[in-house]
Amino acid sequence: MLLRFLKTNWKIILILVIGLFFRLYKYDELFIYGHDQDLAAWIVKDIVIDKHLRLIGQETSTQGIFIGGLFYYLQIPFYLLARMDTIGATFMGALLGLLYIVGIYSIIKRVFSDKAAIIAALIYSISYYFIFNDREIVPTQPVVFWGMALFWALSEIIAGKVKKGLIICAILFALVWHLNFALILPLPLVLVALYLSGKKIKITEVLMATGLFLILSLPLFYFEFRHSFLQSEALVASLSTNQYDIVSGWEKITRTYHLIAKNYFSIFLPDLNHIKYEHVMFLIIILFIYLFYKLKKYRKLFTLLLVWFITYFVFFSLYSKRLSEYYLNGIQFIPIIIFSLILTEALKNKRLKNYFLLVFLILISISINRFITFPMNKNGYVEKKAIISEIKKDAEGHGYPCIAISFITKPGYELGYRYVFWLANMHVNRPDSLSPVYTIVFPLNEKLFPAGKTFGALGLIYPDYPRYTKEGIEKSCSGQNSNLTDPMFGFTK
Repeated sequence: MLLRFLKTNWKIILILVIGLFFRLYKYDELFIYGHDQDLAAWIVKDIVIDKHLRLIGQETSTQGIFIGGLFYYLQIPFYLLARMDTIGATFMGALLGLLYIVGIYSIIKRVFSDKAAIIAALIYSISYYFIFNDREIVPTQPVVFWGMALFWALSEIIAGKVKKGLIICAILFALVWHLNFALILPLPLVLVALYLSGKKIKITEVLMATGLFLILSLPLFYFEFRHSFLQSEALVASLSTNQYDIVSGWEKITRTYHLIAKNYFSIFLPDLNHIKYEHVMFLIIILFIYLFYKLKKYRKLFTLLLVWFITYFVFFSLYSKRLSEYYLNGIQFIPIIIFSLILTEALKNKRLKNYFLLVFLILISISINRFITFPMNKNGYVEKKAIISEIKKDAEGHGYPCIAISFITKPGYELGYRYVFWLANMHVNRPDSLSPVYTIVFPLNEKLFPAGKTFGALGLIYPDYPRYTKEGIEKSCSGQNSNLTDPMFGFTK
């Protein structure tokens, strides 16, 4: 039975093995550990160590709006297995990546065909963009797959399986708070799918889906009620007031198009900087138009995708807040569908088959080469652990019960150390205390700031030992541990 299963499913099993390799290769060296990851670790610590059952995670870039707590609770088992070390989260990212590959394969197989499903799974498995999306370990990581899952739900509605589709939609939209509020944008597509299905809407099915959504959203409603609808007010304010983006009008439209093009470009051509993003975007539009007219039986699904894309494009072209690439991840699944269907059609044509296979192999090679030659910034997990280990060793060698940390770096790069200091069980004060000051330098600049020791791209300047007195150190160390008591950007107790 096992041999039969392996023989039948060897392709997707091989793709999963490849996907796992890319998501675990140099799992520690390629762990880009910054403020978001440090903040997530602090939240996990708050739940596990401080016994604070949280409804929310970190505050988003929009003041007053928070991410729900689900993604942080998912990390807890992996932290516990790693003895509360943040490296455990990388294994959660790899596992989720495998689930996304299986999910994409299953969805495309159900909606389109087995061949298209294998191609789609392979794209997600080896694409540089998706590999690092899964390795980043942030709450928005599942957004790409969420989009594919919603596409499946809407396709079920269009196919006449309204009850099933609405139930899946209810589950997915209940997850929006835990991922990214921008995912509320495709909500009107449920009505579009119902219209395209041609089915008469049954009130019982709508009520069932609505009830499920309300039950799953109880943590959000409870938080809002408990905190005087803080997030609701913040969301309305963000949509109704000027967020003061540096561009507007036509410039904002072109920027939105540019960022969508950049995201799509990164899926297939992450290492070819001499090709313009907009050219690849134009090619994807041409391929979409071809599929729209060629595959008439899927025209309703293509119409859905078109409305989906236009919804995102129009909203973010008009939204006054500064646009970042990750806001657009809700439409990042669309190129996977387009390319898998195009290659499936090409494989049916004897003249085009070999040409398209060659193009696909070239794209795979480009993505793999980009991953292998990825320039590590050398200020991630490994380097931060090493420099803090050295600080602790030196402090203990000099008999310091506490130390202070200062930074010589750009604003924002001083973040991402606090959990690692806590994990090392260190008492860390502000540099204006009387505690011995260790200075972390990034990036290195030996001419201006000669470091006593370097750790990748991080430099360490040791304290001026003679200036610190035993009495001053004891007085400084008798107070609170600033590493535990100082406010943390994005963290709310």
